[in-house]
Amino acid sequence: MINSIYNKSSMLSISGSLNASFSRMYESLQKLSSGMKINSATDGPAQLMISERFRSQIATLNQQIENTSMQIGKYNTGSATLSSMRSELTEMRSLAVSAANEGGNSPAAQKAYADSASVLESNFNLTLNRAEYNGAVLFDGSEGSLADLNDLSGVNLSTAESANASLEVIDAKIAEIDAATIEVGSTQKYKLESDISTMRISRQNLVAAESNIRATDYAIEYSNLIKFQIQADAGLALLSHYNMNSQSLLSLFNSR
Repeated sequence: MINSIYNKSSMLSISGSLNASFSRMYESLQKLSSGMKINSATDGPAQLMISERFRSQIATLNQQIENTSMQIGKYNTGSATLSSMRSELTEMRSLAVSAANEGGNSPAAQKAYADSASVLESNFNLTLNRAEYNGAVLFDGSEGSLADLNDLSGVNLSTAESANASLEVIDAKIAEIDAATIEVGSTQKYKLESDISTMRISRQNLVAAESNIRATDYAIEYSNLIKFQIQADAGLALLSHYNMNSQSLLSLFNSR
């Protein structure tokens, strides 16, 4: 009777150990399959809280990076537009210099210069007024625009005298466009691109820190899985032969 009670007690002890081994095997498999050693609060409450805080910061940085990237796109569009308008002004100035050659141009040539300048002036103003990004006007001086630029007017190359006067108008507009180009380029390079670079580095550091907290160490966890499998196999063997000498079998189980 005493021996029977003892064997039953031993079997219950083995069953408890076997259940614990299967539970630990399940935890190891979960960590290996998910790639995370922290899958729930029971795996590490403090670590989970820190990890979630990092994830929140990472999500915020991702949105800020996306917003800044859109701003950079806006400034790229503005820079390209300013470059196009600058080219039109350069061509217009060349025409004005040629048209200002008093006594050297025929009436037909003078008219050709004037007509060409008129087309360039219209194209310049059309480019300026149509410049927008994501529905926002770029150069009307409103909030969020890149600069406050006005239409080009007063260019007249119909005579040498008016062409000379037009050179001053064109040069003034060139100076205005160049100043806007410098402002747009400087803001993009030294503000936006610098900001996005800093945010990307911060995000990279946060991702690495969060990964160190949460990511599974596969070498260690696979070793744990093998150990728990061995313990489970030993427990199953003991249960199938629980009528053998309990003390020697328990010693064998503990040695594992």
